[in-house]
Amino acid sequence: MPSDATPIINIFQATADKPPPPTFDLEKLAADFGKNRNTDWTVGEAFLCLLLCAVSADGVFAREEQEEVKALMMRSRALKSMTPNQLAQANSVIAKRLAERKNGLDEACVALPSDMRLPVFAHCVDLILSDGNLVTAEADFLNRITGLLELNADEAKRVMEVLLIKNRF
Repeated sequence: MPSDATPIINIFQATADKPPPPTFDLEKLAADFGKNRNTDWTVGEAFLCLLLCAVSADGVFAREEQEEVKALMMRSRALKSMTPNQLAQANSVIAKRLAERKNGLDEACVALPSDMRLPVFAHCVDLILSDGNLVTAEADFLNRITGLLELNADEAKRVMEVLLIKNRF
């Protein structure tokens, strides 16, 4: 290798001089977002609500879906900033709201910041497709939240196409 060549960087080893990425401050985001809103849903609760509804859309919480939810919770800045107790509390709040409010899912969709809606939709699609099946109830759920999240139909369709290909392999 010539001496003037750029060395290959090992992308799998973190450098000691780089600080870790900042932790997502969900409370600050929720407080900032809540200034002009009239809802009792936090951003984290709304996000988690959509994920839980996605994996239960067909009435079966498959092993693959469980693993995907766990993996997502480990890498999502919005969710990994919550402690296990906060997640359990949010899960309880979500279950109660969905049981008591016929428009609970609608409320959760509206509570999400607009720039978070398409990525959350993508997570829902990915979770639903993780078991290798797309049944009518799941497709109906995705169609419903596309409208509730006020997504551009072409963008939602493109997300769906890409994730169908991703989950095929």
